[in-house]
Amino acid sequence: MHCGDARAAAADNIRGSGFGVKVAKALRALGWPDEVVVFALATLPVIELRGAIPVGYWLQLHPVFLTVLSVLGNMVPIPFIILYLKKVIAFLTKKNEAASHLLDMLLDKAKHKAAPVKEFQWLCLMLFVAVPFPGTGAWTGAFIASILDMPFWPAVTANLIGVILAALVVNLLVNLGLKYAIVCAIILLVASTFIWRILRALNKSFI
Repeated sequence: MHCGDARAAAADNIRGSGFGVKVAKALRALGWPDEVVVFALATLPVIELRGAIPVGYWLQLHPVFLTVLSVLGNMVPIPFIILYLKKVIAFLTKKNEAASHLLDMLLDKAKHKAAPVKEFQWLCLMLFVAVPFPGTGAWTGAFIASILDMPFWPAVTANLIGVILAALVVNLLVNLGLKYAIVCAIILLVASTFIWRILRALNKSFI
């Protein structure tokens, strides 16, 4: 696919999502440069680089430049989440009973997501962040790292490598187009599940 075709496909995808383009247009209306828009989108939960990279193509930024911006933006909140998530939760639960109940529910869901990561923390967390599916990503990865009490630098590097791989995958999907994106997503899901099962089997054999 030519660069122009990739940008056209990205434009169609981001227009179809609605939310991403509304945020991008709102930021541009405030006078934000396109580069800052892409960086800012990548810092946001839900959107992250999965939304920022297609927006970068839509804004016709250079692929390498928009990828670097998206990776950097996606990583900005991660150290703060890892360091301060539990402190914020402890503070909120002391102040408000309703907030305490809601946060307990969210933590239970997060712990459920974290269960597969416990056995091979760094590698599994990296793979979890690297697969750009709904519910995965650096924000969730940082939540999981905090809940598992992973050491700071292993948690940050697992997220960073995962984010870089996710950026490469999203670029690949944007340039291949929607038809091949579904195939790639299925292959990634099967491959990550297969790797995780092998690791679990190896871990059990040494117990």
